[in-house]
Amino acid sequence: MNDTDTHSTAAAPADVAELMVCTMSDWLLRAEVIQLGLASALNQVAALLAQARTNGQGPALEDPAALTLTRAQRPAFLSRSERAAQIGALRRYEAPEWIGQMMPRLAGRVRQFVRPLQIDAQGRINSLRMADKQGRLRRFAGLAGLAELAEIAQPFLVYLPQQDQRCFVDTVDFVVADPLAAHPPGVGHVVMVTDLAVFEFTTVGARALSRHPGVTHELLRERTPAAVAVGGVPVTPGPDAALLHTLRTQIDPHRVRDIEFATGAARREALLRLHAREAAHALA
Repeated sequence: MNDTDTHSTAAAPADVAELMVCTMSDWLLRAEVIQLGLASALNQVAALLAQARTNGQGPALEDPAALTLTRAQRPAFLSRSERAAQIGALRRYEAPEWIGQMMPRLAGRVRQFVRPLQIDAQGRINSLRMADKQGRLRRFAGLAGLAELAEIAQPFLVYLPQQDQRCFVDTVDFVVADPLAAHPPGVGHVVMVTDLAVFEFTTVGARALSRHPGVTHELLRERTPAAVAVGGVPVTPGPDAALLHTLRTQIDPHRVRDIEFATGAARREALLRLHAREAAHALA
């Protein structure tokens, strides 16, 4: 890549993955602790970006795979994320200690973006099983501790790399967590960032807060349950040039953010390329 190509890339407007990551990081800035999740690429990049935006004085990052709590700033990784999380860790712990002793003390102070199999118009989450095209229920791995997270995370944060009628539904096939019901009336609050828009769920209903640049009202209405209001919403603000530069050059130079948008053979090839780039990156 020559200097002209580098400048062109740096000046390019945000793509969908970058808009989602930057928007997600907005919702993580005020957390005291961000849980990274397991192999959750967009949440990891958004968390690291939020940490960089506060110059390391904001959220600490808890990694359930590496069993660490850290404020050390670093770029995003996929295959080497556990090793990277261990470098500069403030604390190492065992899983029972975190679940039994630390999580109860984090009510209202912890945030994490989770990717469900389904979410419905009431903000209920399904991460365990759903029907296939033949109507047969298929089991998935689910998200460990999701019900507990729904009780302590405010707001409860969700993301969907591809919003469609399979994952954003009128009623989920199976309720794993109900974040609004886990809190007194008027207290529960769910926010979802998708490739099309940003949504808010409360006990009085669900609505779109904004729709992304280039997304028409008709497309958003088509892919959103009828019970969710989508009319008259503003366009999601795009990240400024400085934030995009930080994302592209410091936080996610390997483009971990793109993995969740690839499917099938393209995903396999993307994972192989990412693994090769990460393997060539020296860790301290």
